Amino acid sequence: MHCAFCPSDSLRREKRFIDDAHVRGFLDQLHGLGLRPPVLLNVMGEPLLNKRVYEYLDLLESEGHPVTLITNMTLLSDKAVQKEILKHGNVTLALSLQTATRVSYRMRGYPRLPFKDFFALIDDVVEEKYRLGSGARLEIHIASNYVVGHDPSIQADPPFDLWPNFSSARTERRWIEKTLHRLESFGRRLRREYLAALAREESRCADLYRDHIGSRIATTRAQLPPDFFRLKDEVFWGYMPIANVFLVFKSFELWTRDEIFLASALPADRFIYNEENPGPRPCPMSESFGLLANGDYVLCCLDYEGEMELGNIASVPVASVLAAERRARIRANAMVEPLCRRCKGNLFIFATAPLKAGEQVIDKFGRGFWPGEPGLHGRGGRWTQGEAWAYVYVRIPARGLVIEYFSELADAAGFEIEIQLFHAVDRTWQTEKKVVGETRAHASAERRVDFNFRVGHLYRIVLRSSTFVPDERFGNGDRRRLGLAIHGLYLCTAGHARLRLSTAGPDR
Repeated sequence: MHCAFCPSDSLRREKRFIDDAHVRGFLDQLHGLGLRPPVLLNVMGEPLLNKRVYEYLDLLESEGHPVTLITNMTLLSDKAVQKEILKHGNVTLALSLQTATRVSYRMRGYPRLPFKDFFALIDDVVEEKYRLGSGARLEIHIASNYVVGHDPSIQADPPFDLWPNFSSARTERRWIEKTLHRLESFGRRLRREYLAALAREESRCADLYRDHIGSRIATTRAQLPPDFFRLKDEVFWGYMPIANVFLVFKSFELWTRDEIFLASALPADRFIYNEENPGPRPCPMSESFGLLANGDYVLCCLDYEGEMELGNIASVPVASVLAAERRARIRANAMVEPLCRRCKGNLFIFATAPLKAGEQVIDKFGRGFWPGEPGLHGRGGRWTQGEAWAYVYVRIPARGLVIEYFSELADAAGFEIEIQLFHAVDRTWQTEKKVVGETRAHASAERRVDFNFRVGHLYRIVLRSSTFVPDERFGNGDRRRLGLAIHGLYLCTAGHARLRLSTAGPDR
């Protein structure tokens, strides 16, 4: 397949099958260390294309590894393939339906399998599980683009709606209701035809999931939390209308923020900038440990290009990487890696067409801003944290920058405004102008900075000020460190009249 939402087609690393010696050597070294962790047979790519995958399933089961295999289902029409997978009780087989409608299925870029036949494979595999009396877990993965559309770290104009799985929220709810009813009806038929196998799985699931049924797992409609299809799977694992068969809602989130992939997915008239997150933070994904097809070690499924440079199994033993100082640093603070800083950063997607207007609102807020507050001082806006960055791709012949703000503190020279220009070739920022000024206590004010902005360029506006903690001044329990309350931030042409504009941004 050539899924629009997957970076496979923009992969820079060579596509290949993993060497059998690397797989077996990797597992042998893990076993020699007394390790038998869960194994996911995917980083990127369709695992069933590798004809040795069935040998690996046998090996992993014999050695006691729980296994997850995610498949796009194109090869599951072969009953022999189904049988080879389902004979393993240690396997979770994830059926990556994702594109749930005839229209959205076109994003798969795979004309050889009609949507009707693709969808029918789900029933076929579920029934085969019970016909064989298999203990494998099945997950049916459905995509919703709700999360990507509501991710505050993605700020775009126009709205970021790359991969709509459903044409509207109403369509999505109708589809869900129909699918739940369909699965429940199918479960009743399975009970009639495979009563003994179903009873065994129900008894086993009651024990396997006893701590999660009714909370992270729903087995009845009554147990489904509100808007369950919008919950991330670490919060809600899914609906289990048939024993060990889960309906799981995933999201068309951005799997990667790689600009090469984004440029291939977005219209050509967009400018992309990803503000890396430099703040120290651990990441649970860095506890993973895996192998790419070329033998490179990785700590995260996002590292499909092998950017972390942890070595290759052909020359570096597994034990050396597990004990390496570099791995320890990444686990303690994933932000030492550019890949991780991009992953946890802010993504800005700008329209670039010139505007016929006298002003241009700046509504892209990055590091150093608290979220927007619609009722802030009766006008709406957002607090800075003392130093804050806002971004604008200039689309008008602007001759000035206007800032409308409220200051809680009086400061004779603590308000600094810096205008920086982005150089796309070497990805650096250059200071073009810096001004300082004073602020008055408990006062709203407007500040204009005269500057000739260049149309078709990206600028960063850096705001610096003194800070305070509201709880220390007012005893209101607010422990945030606040700087200025920014009510309006925009560019204007020469002589353009001032307008009062909100900076609530994408979540206003």
